[in-house]
Amino acid sequence: MRLLLLEDEEPALDQLRRMVLQFYPAATVVAECQQVSEAAAFLRTHPAPDLILSDIELLDGNVFQLFSLVTVSSPVVFVTAYDTFLTQAFEQNGIGYVLKPLRYEALAAALQKFERLRHALQADALRHLAALVAPAPRYKERLVSKARTGLYLLEVADLAYFQLRHGVTHAVDHQGRSFVLSETLSQLEAVLDPAAFFRLNRSEMVHLRAVERLEPYFNDTLVVHLKGQATTLTSSTHRTPELRRWLLGSQ
Repeated sequence: MRLLLLEDEEPALDQLRRMVLQFYPAATVVAECQQVSEAAAFLRTHPAPDLILSDIELLDGNVFQLFSLVTVSSPVVFVTAYDTFLTQAFEQNGIGYVLKPLRYEALAAALQKFERLRHALQADALRHLAALVAPAPRYKERLVSKARTGLYLLEVADLAYFQLRHGVTHAVDHQGRSFVLSETLSQLEAVLDPAAFFRLNRSEMVHLRAVERLEPYFNDTLVVHLKGQATTLTSSTHRTPELRRWLLGSQ
């Protein structure tokens, strides 16, 4: 981790350096600049740091001048005593805005956000690379339900959830109509797109498009409210963290 610190007051710089190295013990502070011109000169002649931590008012002016002088490709966590630059900050590479007096908890929260974004970008890059060298898996787009009146061809996109009832798998569409399937939930889980369908527990699997909201329940479970339906589903305790990650990753 390569860090660039922009701060014009020595005590504040010492505090920022100490706190950021507390969070990133193995990080390297590649430079510490007190002026916009100094930061611009560094960025022109060195590889972009992984992260910039910057005050807003430096010795020779406002740090936002930096973005007109050089191309800044690094994300920035702004550390400032001013609360009036929030919009500008997030228009100029800002991923965090920490107010002085600096507290470690507030800085750590901004750095944790950076870590989440960094890992998400790395994961996206790996997925993109994998997609280049391997064909994308093909998932089921249609299922067949056998009934006394004949066969029903079900479009997977039209299904809201799957539910095991008395040992039999039922597919329920967005209108609330239920269809019996011959597949088990485990078999469906293996052939349906995991970005669209999530196994909530042993007997229920939900379609992302059908989820309206989540409601906390006991023992760290979540009640899943569905769009346009009175039926609710419930995540099991051990599946709840993964459900939260699945929903966030799908946004």
